[in-house]
Amino acid sequence: MTPDGFTFPDDPEKLVITFDEGVPVAIDGETVTLLEAFQQLNRRVGAFGLKGREIYEGPGALALVTAHEELRKVSTGRVSGEVRLVLHRGNAVVNSARDERALYDFTTGATFDRSVA
Repeated sequence: MTPDGFTFPDDPEKLVITFDEGVPVAIDGETVTLLEAFQQLNRRVGAFGLKGREIYEGPGALALVTAHEELRKVSTGRVSGEVRLVLHRGNAVVNSARDERALYDFTTGATFDRSVA
């Protein structure tokens, strides 16, 4: 439930979180420390009313966990890559997750070169 008088922004906001070995290192291409990532995401994600069970004061943490979990699904080994989120009306939805070292080729849709196996 949102606080009385709270209004959601009309337009959704997109953001890209870059992870290096599981740690967020950039937001929208701008290098950040872990603390700066939490602070920026708390501000940006909180503006859209995102809340999770017992995470009312840390919406940025919920967005980071969501992004990290999606990246782990496409990652091979160490969790590094980019996750694109769309923020809108109390939701942070993963639009895409990408690990540059994954076996899947995003340009062709192929998995790996079987001729070298």
